Amino acid sequence: MSSDDKDVKEVRGLKLYKKKHKAIKKLLKKTSTPEIHGDKVWFSSYIIMDYLLENPPESGSKIMEIGSGWGILGIWCAKQFAADVIAVDADKNVFPFLDMHAELNNTSVKSKVSKYEKLKSSLLAQQDMVLGGDICFWNELIDPLYSLIKKSLKSGVKTIVIADPGRSPFLKLAKKCKNKFDAELREVSIEDPVEEEGYLLVIRNI
Repeated sequence: MSSDDKDVKEVRGLKLYKKKHKAIKKLLKKTSTPEIHGDKVWFSSYIIMDYLLENPPESGSKIMEIGSGWGILGIWCAKQFAADVIAVDADKNVFPFLDMHAELNNTSVKSKVSKYEKLKSSLLAQQDMVLGGDICFWNELIDPLYSLIKKSLKSGVKTIVIADPGRSPFLKLAKKCKNKFDAELREVSIEDPVEEEGYLLVIRNI
């Protein structure tokens, strides 16, 4: 096994570069470092993966991952469900890392640079699901995310799934959604790739 092989790990059927892999180091020399916490894989993505395994979307579903970072959740959906995925992040610097991981996993994911509040209804109307892990970590993100959820439901998105370790801003967002929409907040845990506990917010369009 080469040193490069040792710097690639497999998680949930996906190959992921470790930060010390020469491909990551080379990319960091060519592009700017992601700025809005999009510099690694956050475990809430795995919470959503578990939910989707229990509640699988139809093959070929159109899925938007918001606050995608490296886009591992979206890449997994593309591989697992042959989903048509678009990854959205406000930081353009995450997408070279997303593209590199998509190529590593022999799949492709579209990408779009956008803040939550700038996403248009016409694009949301094309989506079956909107997913996001670890995306509500500041209080100033609550209102833009709430507005995005409201716009998504109005545009016809069938299901919205957001996961988080349980930060205060996320729990405030979940409370607003439970008061207004058909939203369920549940405590969950994962064992793979690490043992962690968190929360899953599922909002269905009725």
